[in-house]
Amino acid sequence: MDDQELLDNVDGRMHGPMSWFIKRYFGNLQCDPQDATLSTTPSPDDFLEWFPSHASGEFDGARGSWQIPEHDDGARLLLTIPASPASDDGLLRLCRSAYEVFTSQPTRLFLHGFYIRGSLTELWVFGRSGLYCSDVFDTQKNFVQFLSIIRSYQRLTDQELGKLAIIEMDEGGSYITLDSVEIPALGKLYLEAQPIASRERLVGTGTTCYRARTPNSDRWDYVLKFKWRWVRDRPEDELLKLASKKCVWSLVSLDYYKEVESTSNLRRRSCFNAAGLVDYTEETGDFFQNRILACVVTSPVGRPLGTFHMLLELLQVFRDSIKCHRSLYHGAKILHQDISPGNIIILDGQDEQKPKGILIDLDSAIELAELLETERGITGTRPFIAIGVLKKELHSYRHDLESSFYVFLWTIITNHADDPPETSKLRQWSKGEWEELAVRKSLDMCQDSFHSILEEFKVEFESLKPVAKRLHRILFPMRDGIIWTETDGSPEAVDKLYDGMIEALEEAIALEGRR
Repeated sequence: MDDQELLDNVDGRMHGPMSWFIKRYFGNLQCDPQDATLSTTPSPDDFLEWFPSHASGEFDGARGSWQIPEHDDGARLLLTIPASPASDDGLLRLCRSAYEVFTSQPTRLFLHGFYIRGSLTELWVFGRSGLYCSDVFDTQKNFVQFLSIIRSYQRLTDQELGKLAIIEMDEGGSYITLDSVEIPALGKLYLEAQPIASRERLVGTGTTCYRARTPNSDRWDYVLKFKWRWVRDRPEDELLKLASKKCVWSLVSLDYYKEVESTSNLRRRSCFNAAGLVDYTEETGDFFQNRILACVVTSPVGRPLGTFHMLLELLQVFRDSIKCHRSLYHGAKILHQDISPGNIIILDGQDEQKPKGILIDLDSAIELAELLETERGITGTRPFIAIGVLKKELHSYRHDLESSFYVFLWTIITNHADDPPETSKLRQWSKGEWEELAVRKSLDMCQDSFHSILEEFKVEFESLKPVAKRLHRILFPMRDGIIWTETDGSPEAVDKLYDGMIEALEEAIALEGRR
């Protein structure tokens, strides 16, 4: 990951990183002037040598000692950088370290960081809504106050260090206790050790999913999802309940939903405030995007799309996911808006009448009645966003079906890997501005260029080239010598597109079944 990719990852949708700013905060801090440890104040040149040995000393009531590793366990993140005009490089390193901590601990609420340049220090906090920090503090001029800060950090509880309190441990492993009235059996759920899905971004939704089971079961029958939804977004539980009421075919069941925390609450309760800084904190004009942490339990449990075992299974899963989308669109009047590999799962042990694959995650979904009233934006997962959406057209059913086609190509070309090969054209679908991506995808979907994408199919996927060509012709018909990417919203056109794609996949399933 280069520096620009890191900044894009940290800043998410480019919201101001210092939405809350700490002003002249050290005036209220106290430290014992008789403390023997203050007998020698280091110079800026000696500070980095002095700090590890001094800060590792025992303090009454301290939780542990301070160290200066490049990467620690995430409870305390301390990065030291010699004084240099190129201080931005040090901040990038600090952001990179924070990113790595959140990647390894995806349920973490926030993370403290120290940025030290010679004797200059900044206190940083990383969270899902962005970064915020204190004013620069000169430890040589304000050494007593600096030691007071060190001591206050050492006395922080697990929760004050960013641990999600509702996840606990016992001899059975990690578990969460739910206050479920509708399903009392969900009172306690054990979580699998590793998440089955995790969005590796520091700022943003931080969506993380675990398989879960009840204490008396050895089957992972549930999926527990944590997601930091934007406060302006409609909660997923409302749409799942609506879809269930309308009897949408092959959609997950909502078993539990609760909102447990928000980034605005966390900022109000930060250790800056605990240190007596609340009176010196003011909100800037930068845009702060408050996010709410939702805990969602659904069933059944499926496998990720990339774990398909046979081509027949892959074709069946795509056919059923399009059927699910059609039922959601027609039956519940809901548009999914984020068709991606992570939002299609494979179900095992299903008979012929039940789906082999289903759509999940209605976090980005919207009711059709609200679509025209919503401010137009670009919704979806970058490599799979339809050309029209990239051009900021009103999101439509056709755009979701186009995204399904991109997912189909991606799944084949990646061939059980996370990303396409280095030489793949699909690599470019994740890079550049929206306008660039719209042009690039339009060129890739042209007849001649599309053939070069088909050439990326490995030998074992050769039999899927005919259905890929057919789906391409259905989605991108030629009009006036160029591919047509617009939406026909008439009832006849809607049914024709759904029917065409489903029939193409069913014929491919029949052929594959005879091999």
